[in-house]
Amino acid sequence: LMLALIAVTLFIILRDTSLSEIWSAVQTADPLWLLAALGASLFASLMFGVALHIALRALYGRPISLLRNLGFGYIGQYYTAVTPAGMAGQPMQLYYMLAYGVEVSYASLALLLVNAAHQLVVLLIPTVLFPFRAGLILDNLGGFLWLFLLGSLINIGLILFLLFAMFSKDFAGRMVHGVIALLHKLRIVKHPERIEQRVSEQIALYQKGAEVFKAHRWLLFCELFSYLLLLGAQFVIPYFIYRAFHLSTFGMLDFIALQSVLYLAVCFLPIPGSAGASESGFVKIFRVLFQSALIVPAMLLSRVASFYFILVFSGAISLAMHLVHSYRQKHLQKPPEAETAAE
Repeated sequence: LMLALIAVTLFIILRDTSLSEIWSAVQTADPLWLLAALGASLFASLMFGVALHIALRALYGRPISLLRNLGFGYIGQYYTAVTPAGMAGQPMQLYYMLAYGVEVSYASLALLLVNAAHQLVVLLIPTVLFPFRAGLILDNLGGFLWLFLLGSLINIGLILFLLFAMFSKDFAGRMVHGVIALLHKLRIVKHPERIEQRVSEQIALYQKGAEVFKAHRWLLFCELFSYLLLLGAQFVIPYFIYRAFHLSTFGMLDFIALQSVLYLAVCFLPIPGSAGASESGFVKIFRVLFQSALIVPAMLLSRVASFYFILVFSGAISLAMHLVHSYRQKHLQKPPEAETAAE
């Protein structure tokens, strides 16, 4: 589905631009700035694992190597990229963390903490920069303004739910149970008791997360700082592509502001990897900055650095983690015959 969306989007975008023109423009790009874009993308991808490592180090009594946590981070990035709205990212991280021996309560809590930090920083960056770049953002958003507002509302709703679930013992439970009861009346949910049990367990996990924040106040700061570095590195990639084309009229903060707004506008869409929306949004929002002749090559280079490169890299790491786990299951566990003989 993602590949089909990318193909359709590229067909629409490229139908008025010849491949020879795009290739000629790409050849004029400064390779050092292109390497900087790839380096920023790789740094951001590593920070996913670093943030998880910090959380597990504070919570888990048994040490887990940084290298393994980087692997868990790449698993999350891969499955986030290939599923609608990134729905499978954290569940697959949890699956492999349990497969590699991390206890479920610590694994779930660590993922909760990094997710909370991620949601806060996704909203924090455009909120801080908007007053300083409001004219630039509003002039270039066009129809994506409504997606930006929708993404902001969804993000604020998620943050409020996390806060209420963590710090209010009754409000979140009553709210969720009321929604489940309504869905049961509408016959959308057939077995409300099963969902209520899972929701109660999740809310209990959130409240445990609040206790962790109180006991380790520095942990929230470290997670927020990690995600500021992570998302800052992601959002600066279009600026490096801009400089690669020997342009310098606009500054780094202009690009970070616009890219943070674009990210918030498309990240909650039920599309694998925001494919199609990210490409068309880039062309719309950054057209004035890059000029019409360079916008398509700039979009392609930016998406290669920020998404396709990491998609391939994280997919390879995810496959390696899976093969290692399968090998250990097959060769490091006693076969049934050996266990019977031993008895």
